[in-house]
Amino acid sequence: MGNDIVDGIAIRLGELFPGVEVHRNEIAQGFDAPCFFILPLRTAQTAKLGDRYFRRYSFDVHYFPRDGAGADAEIQEVADTLLLGLEYIRVGDQLVRASRTECEVHDDVLHFNADYDLFVLRERAKIPHMETLTQRQTTKG
Repeated sequence: MGNDIVDGIAIRLGELFPGVEVHRNEIAQGFDAPCFFILPLRTAQTAKLGDRYFRRYSFDVHYFPRDGAGADAEIQEVADTLLLGLEYIRVGDQLVRASRTECEVHDDVLHFNADYDLFVLRERAKIPHMETLTQRQTTKG
């Protein structure tokens, strides 16, 4: 499920910023800016009724701006776009909304943090049904 969310984020980034590279899991040294890097941070699971579980997936999307003058303005523009643009992503055939989004800048790199919440059902082992049942009943009186 976590990989499906990474795919959903990457597809949405491609729609919002066509022509900007999106890296997953690893980023090579000597990369070309501007680019995005999607970093899964943590996954938390809480048991609910029956076979239902509530999962929260946390991500940090890095944005490396172009070098030179105007990088601060570019970072702010990208941050504004990400706050609204990554509110909803498509995971498989469903639309998932971010429960928390925030941005901060460290060392001229934008860090966009988002949490995506999902309910997950655990599949149970299928138990075969009885083939036949014979019932005998008598009454008094």
